[in-house]
Amino acid sequence: MKVIIVGGGMAGLTLAYWLNKNGNEVQVIEKAPELRTEGYMLDFFGPGYDVAEKMGILDQLSRIHYPISGLKFLKEDGTYKFKLPYPSLRHLFNGRHFNFLRGDLEQVLYNLVKDRVDFKFGLTIDYIHEDNDQVYITLSDGSRDTADLVVGADGVRSRVRSLVFGDHENYIKHMGYYTAAYIIDNSSMNKQLDNAFYSLSSPGLQASVYPIRGDRSATFFLYKSSKKEGHLSREEAKKELDHHFNHMGWVVPELLDKAGEAADFYFDEVSQVVMPHWSKDRVVLVGDSCQAVSLMAGQGASLAMTGAYVLARSLQENNDVNQALDQYEDDLKPQVMTTQASGRRFAHYFLPDTRWRIFIRDITMRISVLPIIRKFVNMNRARIPK
Repeated sequence: MKVIIVGGGMAGLTLAYWLNKNGNEVQVIEKAPELRTEGYMLDFFGPGYDVAEKMGILDQLSRIHYPISGLKFLKEDGTYKFKLPYPSLRHLFNGRHFNFLRGDLEQVLYNLVKDRVDFKFGLTIDYIHEDNDQVYITLSDGSRDTADLVVGADGVRSRVRSLVFGDHENYIKHMGYYTAAYIIDNSSMNKQLDNAFYSLSSPGLQASVYPIRGDRSATFFLYKSSKKEGHLSREEAKKELDHHFNHMGWVVPELLDKAGEAADFYFDEVSQVVMPHWSKDRVVLVGDSCQAVSLMAGQGASLAMTGAYVLARSLQENNDVNQALDQYEDDLKPQVMTTQASGRRFAHYFLPDTRWRIFIRDITMRISVLPIIRKFVNMNRARIPK
């Protein structure tokens, strides 16, 4: 079977691996001119960790892992509050947990498949038509192709989804937050970070910074806000960050000053994608294009890789494509819906909007790693659907 995957992120690359392994002809179309490097630090655990183990890449993931000393929480002026040692946090995941940058994970996945599948960078899809047996596409350069199945793995604002299922607004649910992330070159700042992940909190605001390889620092900003109209330019996004975070102390002013210099500046609303169905005839969606759970819920990368694995498994187990797509959705959708609901329910815990909620979150986090409590906590309850 020939499969065209639109999107070369975590879901698309994982799916390319499994489809190729199962003997299919695979082509990946990626809008970016090259592999993307932007993104923030991921907590990687749960069913995605299990998929990575099946792929035999845990050694590669351990090499991109950042074994930070812990999480350090500060007041908005930079005054120290408390620290959670990373070994205690990892114990909650039975040791099956990694920290790494999104771009580093995509590089590992790309290295697995770059010599096995056909990649077309710098292109997107402009037209899709299908009959009972084939899908016909036209790309942004005017070229045409045909496949037995087209997979939209092209993110929250999926081009494939908009062409086949309709307007983005029908499926993207804004959660009331915006986030930004970028990397800066500043070795002198790294000396202040002492290998820890620092977070400064204020009601409805969180600014984080942590050291990464190459004498660099990575940032992460999250703030509560109503939905903005249209796409914000980098300059507009930078003004947004300045407006919300300029009262914070310690290194935050320097981080804000550096935003304009970052080569991989990322800024977007925090959203979920909720759809009644993930497939239509011979077109199917995977990853954030149909199941985005948001960073409030966590496990986005884990579920992206899980979705790709479950889709490939369903196609391998069923001779009929439509039956395979139905099985894929039946197997995975309940877990995705549960995770999305959890993200909506605990958004105020992830980013408290009052000082009282910040206090409660801090107390809860400090208690969770106590030896007498953590032995009852298992963060790896979610598994690959049977």
